[in-house]
Amino acid sequence: MPIGEIGQLTKKKGIRLVVDAAQTAGVFDLDVSFMGIHLLAFPGHKGLYGPTGTGGLYIAKDLQLAPLKEGGTGSKSEIPEQPDLMPERFESGTINSVGLAGLAAGLKFVRREGMEQIRNHEMNLTRRFLEGAAEIKGLTVYGPTELHARAPVVSFSLEGKASGPVGTMLDQQYGIACRAGLHCAPDAHKTLGTFEQKLVRFSFSYFNDEREVDTAIRSLREIAGIPPEKFNQKEDRSCGC
Repeated sequence: MPIGEIGQLTKKKGIRLVVDAAQTAGVFDLDVSFMGIHLLAFPGHKGLYGPTGTGGLYIAKDLQLAPLKEGGTGSKSEIPEQPDLMPERFESGTINSVGLAGLAAGLKFVRREGMEQIRNHEMNLTRRFLEGAAEIKGLTVYGPTELHARAPVVSFSLEGKASGPVGTMLDQQYGIACRAGLHCAPDAHKTLGTFEQKLVRFSFSYFNDEREVDTAIRSLREIAGIPPEKFNQKEDRSCGC
């Protein structure tokens, strides 16, 4: 999405802009000041290569928020209220120091390799997959057709086949990790018209290679070729979130 353009519009209207950077942090340049972002949430375990259970929330300095939780912070223990100090005001309890150490290592990795180099590799894999997927009968890819307008994440469906069983086959028969389901965005799927069938999602990493992409394409071609009467539609282990 053109976040910078949206930020200019919201700024003129005096609207606070909240951005979910789940698929873009560590992949695309994010300038919160230039883009007019007031709140930016990001996970640590995707493009930043940290462990699960980590992440962060950027809060603009002029934005006053009430803490979601209150409790021990290790500072200002003499007062009964949550301290006004940042970031303690929004970090109650003992933080996940081990996880954050892992996130710091991931950030160092991204800086060392270079975000542009990582993105170029991941987008080359995305291009290779999209080109191969275009030749598979019955496979529909969702999202922008222009490569520059998307992240290295591809959601797709196979005609006549529920995405849950497709994801199960990719996992159990081909050893391919993917995400099948509603991807924590049921309303988005309702908008796309994919709420019932759901979608399968591939996310391409700096640690993937062209051989693995080619394997994924061959696997999908085989699954797409299974006659409807022989495809087990009931084996749906998709994640409903």
